[in-house]
Amino acid sequence: FYEALGAAFATLPDNDARKLLQVRYQLVTGAYTEAETLAGRIGGDAATRRMATTLKGEAQLRQGKLAEAERTLKTLEGDAEAHRAHVLLGRALARQGRGVEAEPVFMKLIGAYNDDRIGRNDARGLGYVGMAGWGLESTRTANDAFVEANAAYGRSGTKDDGYVETQLEWAQVFLTKYDAGHAEECVRDALAVNPNHPVGHALMARIRIAQSFDFAAAAEHTARALEANPKLVLAHVTNAGMALRDNLTDDAMAHIGRALATDPEDLEALSTKAAIRYLADDEEGFRAAKREVLRRNRTFSEMYTIIADYAEWEHRYPDIVQMAREAVTLNSEDALAHATLGLNLLRMGDEEEGLNALRSAWRRDRYNVRVFNTLNLYDEIIPQYETWDAAPFVFRMHRDEKPVLERYVPQTLTRAWQDMVRRYGFTPEGPVHIELYASSGHFALRTTGLPALGVQGVCFGKVVTAISPQGGPFNWGQIDWHELAHVFHIQLSANHVPRWFTEGLAVYEATEGRPERQREMDETLLAYRTAGKLRGVAEFNLAFTRARSMSDMLVAYYHAYRMAEYIATTHGNGPMKRMLVLWGEKRSTAEVFERGLGVPDLAAFDA
Repeated sequence: FYEALGAAFATLPDNDARKLLQVRYQLVTGAYTEAETLAGRIGGDAATRRMATTLKGEAQLRQGKLAEAERTLKTLEGDAEAHRAHVLLGRALARQGRGVEAEPVFMKLIGAYNDDRIGRNDARGLGYVGMAGWGLESTRTANDAFVEANAAYGRSGTKDDGYVETQLEWAQVFLTKYDAGHAEECVRDALAVNPNHPVGHALMARIRIAQSFDFAAAAEHTARALEANPKLVLAHVTNAGMALRDNLTDDAMAHIGRALATDPEDLEALSTKAAIRYLADDEEGFRAAKREVLRRNRTFSEMYTIIADYAEWEHRYPDIVQMAREAVTLNSEDALAHATLGLNLLRMGDEEEGLNALRSAWRRDRYNVRVFNTLNLYDEIIPQYETWDAAPFVFRMHRDEKPVLERYVPQTLTRAWQDMVRRYGFTPEGPVHIELYASSGHFALRTTGLPALGVQGVCFGKVVTAISPQGGPFNWGQIDWHELAHVFHIQLSANHVPRWFTEGLAVYEATEGRPERQREMDETLLAYRTAGKLRGVAEFNLAFTRARSMSDMLVAYYHAYRMAEYIATTHGNGPMKRMLVLWGEKRSTAEVFERGLGVPDLAAFDA
């Protein structure tokens, strides 16, 4: 599509109008250097020069030329009609950590709205007001303006590139508040107008990750985004994040390298680079990467939230709490940092401090869906539950279920605890909180702050949340045993066990000696093996993250289980503990298999 559009420029008259159109095309397709050069050559009347200067500043901004963009856009600072230039200038200043200087620039848009220079039918202008509101960190102002812009486009019957940009900007506001549903509506509306828009596809990739960690679908969208714009930083950073969650550190660094080659000042890309060094246990590299971010913007507390998002995938909850504290110290008004601190303190069993942190977040931001839902849960739902100590556990159950469940759950989990303490020769730090929720909605809200979650149980290291028998038709004993096994794996490995290994080992723990819990999937596993669809140890996480169907996911769990069973049968339980401890010593998976099992080659183990 864009190739055909580019070829069409040769058929147009060589005038300023064509040049402006070509620059806009170049910005969409990633030809930023060319756009900067061409925009600088455009003359014409005042309106044409204003647009050309704005586009030149935008091209510089896309390349991380922040000082140059600032100089270019400041030439329009006194132009009352240069609304888009003011938005971009505010962003250039904010990216440099100069929020105090950015505020009056963004306020020019608010002033233009208040004195009706941007009226109720100026759809494009209202979109800029929304962007300015977002730059001022006023979610309500931004959302209200985007609502008005959307209505104005509806009245005009015109859906042009301004409409597409408004929808995509609006979607990003929703995404930062964990409202992926409304974000998806905005992106779908944008792609209905321009089905090939690269930013639209890059955002849809993030929405798929936010909704269900559907990396396969997300990868398809980033591929479409990069086909249209090979330099789109948003898409490269998204690919890096998926590779990082797959434990493919080198791939993640390669994607970040492509992002920074285009915009070496992009704070999200630089923060993701820090996350890569952190998860690779490269302590010096991590410190250096953090310094690189804060050197560019000393108030960018969002860096810690970006890193924490990836750390959560690897169960590193104590580190997340520490990073959130650092973020709050750096910027006490960072509502998202307060939210991250509160949610993760709750996951570690510290409900008093966790709720205080969430209330601090709520005072600063009334639009974070997870904060709103979690506070409502504790105000309205948790009082229906009873909590009591039964060492080494602290149980929470709905008051209506407790009379039955307290006869069976503590007995079952005590037996599981004693068995694993004996076999691992390790007693986890406690108390271990076991919380059973009488509805899948209550469970999801307690676990993620969002109303839906496609699993029955989750372990955070010292806190286990699960659905009770009343909440769904499944084997509660198997699920709770499985999640309790994660307590041992996470603590023995100092929060470093790979996701695929702990899932397979937990299935093995919950199934061992209980034939009624065993899945009958050998025939399916054989079919996948015959088709060459099984993953080896080095990339096993991809079996989970790139699953395209429920069958793929079930096979991933079953294959991981059979691998754990094979290790236990071939090597005994002792090596299992050694492997977990070795991961806790920050050793690579290859080292763990060599030192723990005496297997020097992962491919040989796979065979």
